[in-house]
Amino acid sequence: MMYRVKIPLFALAAAAILAGCNKKEGKGEGKEGAKTDSVATVRVVAIPVKVIPFEDWGTYGADLRGSDDATLAAPMQGGRVASVTEVGKSVKAGQALCDIESARYQAMLSAARSAVEVAKGESDRQKVNVEKGFVGKAVLDQAELGYQQARVAMLQAQRAYEDSRCQAPFTGVLVSRMVERFQTVAPGAPTVRVAATSRLEAVVSIPESEARDFREGQTAVFTQVQDTSKGFSGKLKSIDRAVEAHNRTVMARIDIPNSGNVLRPGMVGKTRILRKKYDKAIVVPSNAVLRLQEGTMVVLVRDGKAVQVPVKLGPAAGDDVVVESGLNEGDMLVTVGAFQVSTGTKVTY
Repeated sequence: MMYRVKIPLFALAAAAILAGCNKKEGKGEGKEGAKTDSVATVRVVAIPVKVIPFEDWGTYGADLRGSDDATLAAPMQGGRVASVTEVGKSVKAGQALCDIESARYQAMLSAARSAVEVAKGESDRQKVNVEKGFVGKAVLDQAELGYQQARVAMLQAQRAYEDSRCQAPFTGVLVSRMVERFQTVAPGAPTVRVAATSRLEAVVSIPESEARDFREGQTAVFTQVQDTSKGFSGKLKSIDRAVEAHNRTVMARIDIPNSGNVLRPGMVGKTRILRKKYDKAIVVPSNAVLRLQEGTMVVLVRDGKAVQVPVKLGPAAGDDVVVESGLNEGDMLVTVGAFQVSTGTKVTY
């Protein structure tokens, strides 16, 4: 015998509402699942790794001076300036460039020369007296001492006379002067500056840690601060073997031909020195390199997935850097988006 179970109408209505809600939730999960699948693939920018020539240059501040460069000083007693040569004049070695009471210093030189002759005569006479036994050797020694002292005084007078005339020590150009006509100058005060301008020296300070990369003969280029578009080629002439204690740098000098006298002593600028030239090098953009706790990495694309690869970096130039190990020619390197992925992430480019 069968019995019928009567279900209330309100129960049937509740069941229908619940079934409708379950369908809506099922559709929502499907959409969310589809959204998750679309995020799993990250779009990046990737380029093939290439092997190209590369030049490694070091760049440093530089001051220019003449290949021969001297600032002359006033004589030992100073004096009044009677005349001075105009700046820019070509001068020859030994030429007088000023007159600071030169007549007085010339008279002092003549007196000193006469004193030497007198002292020399006295020394010669005492030498004869010693040989004949008229006097002891101590007398000769005293005469010889007087002669040498006279010679010292004469050399000092000679130097003072040359300084009173601002005598050029070499052939060059009078590039600046620090005195004017009728001015009274103190002893040892700077008077004029002479420089050989056909060739100049760029003087640079290289950090101690980089000095080992340089040697005489390396190619260098000097550019002015106000005109970086034109470079003047030269060679590394010398590099000091000692480190300056106060700033831990090494002084280097660059020889620069100065055709047409375009450059002038005292100018400042930048000097680039070619450390090393690579015929073949793997060069990548610096922004493609990741510096992580694990080390220096780049991201490659392999079989549609990102792979972090450790690399060893070499020299850099501008926005590029050499990779010495870790990459091969033809690898697909991620240059944009590397921070958004990790090893195993699906990528497209």
